[in-house]
Order: sequence, then structure tokens, then C-alpha cells
Amino acid sequence: MRISGRACTRPILSGAVAAQGIKFKPTSASPGEACLRPVYEEFDIAEMSLSWYVMARLRNEPVIALPIFPLRMFVHPYIFCSPSANISCPEDLKGKTVGMEEYRLTVGLWARGILREFYGVWPQDMVWITSEPERAGFVPAEGVRITAQSVEPETLLLNGEIDALIPPNIPRSFRARNPRIRRVFSDCRRTVQEYYSQTGIFPITHTLVMRESLLEQHPWVVSELLRVFNEAERVCKESYDYPKRLYFPSAVLMLEEEEEAFGTDPWLMVWVSRTASRWRSSSNMPMSRGTSLAVLQ
Repeated sequence: MRISGRACTRPILSGAVAAQGIKFKPTSASPGEACLRPVYEEFDIAEMSLSWYVMARLRNEPVIALPIFPLRMFVHPYIFCSPSANISCPEDLKGKTVGMEEYRLTVGLWARGILREFYGVWPQDMVWITSEPERAGFVPAEGVRITAQSVEPETLLLNGEIDALIPPNIPRSFRARNPRIRRVFSDCRRTVQEYYSQTGIFPITHTLVMRESLLEQHPWVVSELLRVFNEAERVCKESYDYPKRLYFPSAVLMLEEEEEAFGTDPWLMVWVSRTASRWRSSSNMPMSRGTSLAVLQ
């Protein structure tokens, strides 16, 4: 089994939480691995980018998603722009040049859906610059303009060659407080809370997948994996019961604010059907067997 090391998966990787009746070897994935490799070809069970999984199912690849989501994240904080690009609100992205590592990445999928549904900005309204050619058999929608270059999008933004950036991780230049990069959403905390309040969606970006042949041979494995990941999450949450042990100076206040905004368990699977329903209505995506949304429902 291949999963990324996070607070909610470390109990599994360390062996503190073990499966019953399954002799698997959990190994830690490198950053970005779930987005850039067909992990289901190498591992029996693996964490996988949701966008890559959707495309794999559309090609009838023998892989199936489980209702286990190792990574969920709000994407509003990952939309950046140049202060000189004359972008004061999301609507100003129309007509702009936007950089990404790859257009198909899940963070971009969610960002484009949100920009389209809530701000009227369609992918065709922008010019897209990527640093890598598209993988996973991805074919962009009609009218979407994508140009692949060999320069990192963050560098292009800092040099003033593109207007905006949607990266899978927070750029180092932003963390370093470089004045040549800022967020499109000026009050990102408020925007995220309003989005969650309106939709109830905590965006799913990674899912756990397994080989279809393994599922057919041992369907009981799914319930045991659910138990293991739920137990790992319980252990993770238990570690927050004593916030003085956490790294952040105001950890106790942060935890209280998070619970006030998102409830005591925003990872709860009850949100899955609401997320799928909202995505379906906003993207007009058909709910065929080939889509991950039908599988997740």
C-alpha cells in the first residue's frame, strides 16, 4: 500500500494502527507522486489524485476508488497572481494568462469549477501556460488554450511573463513574502468559510484506490481499510486534545476557530454525497459507471 505521510495517515505508516487479516506493507509516497504516476499499476492499494482517477476510469482502467480520502483541501488559497496584473477580484482573471504545472491537476480542476460556478470565469476565458505536457491521456475541452513551456510557472509569474498561478503547493516565493506574488482572494479565510457555509463542500483531491481484481477477489478488504483509516483519524484527532503539545503558539485558539467554522469532523464521509451532487450540477458531468463520482456515491 502506498500513501502519503500526513497526520491522519502516520499511525498507519508507523504501524500504530494495523489491519486485521491483511498483510500489507504501507510505504510513504513522495510529494506529488499521487498526481504524477499511475500508482495503481505498481501497488495493490494506493493514494491517487482524483483527477487522474477520473481519467483512468473513463479509459476503463482496472482500478476502483474507495470512500477514503487522504487529502482534502480548499483551493482558494492556491490561486495567486502578480500585483502588477491588475487583478483585484476573481472576475479579473478573464483574459489573463494563468500558469500551472499541468492543466489536468486536481487543484486546477477544483479551481476552474469554482471560478466558473461562483464568479462566471470559464477556462476558455484564460490562456493557460504549463511546465509539463499533459499526462494520463488528458485531452482539454474545446476552446481551452494550453501552451507547454520548459520554465516553471512560478518563475514566469515572478518575471512578469504570466498574470496568475494555480500551483499544487504554496510557492516558496509567497512563503518568503516576495512582493511579486499575492493571492487573488485578499481575505482568503473569509472566502473559504463562506464557500463551506454555502456548499458544505470540503474538496476531495486524493482518494484511495485498489486494483479491481483485488476487490473482486476479496471485497471484505474495503470495510477493513475503512476501519483502519477511521482508527488512524481517531488517533490523529486524539493528539489534538492537548494543544499545548502542538507547534503553533496559538494552537488552542486555532483548533477552536476551526471547529467553529467547519464543525468537529469536516472529514466525515456524510459530505461525500453533497460534494458529488454539487460537482455534478455545476459541471454537467454525466454520472456513468466510468466516472469516479458514481463510484464515490
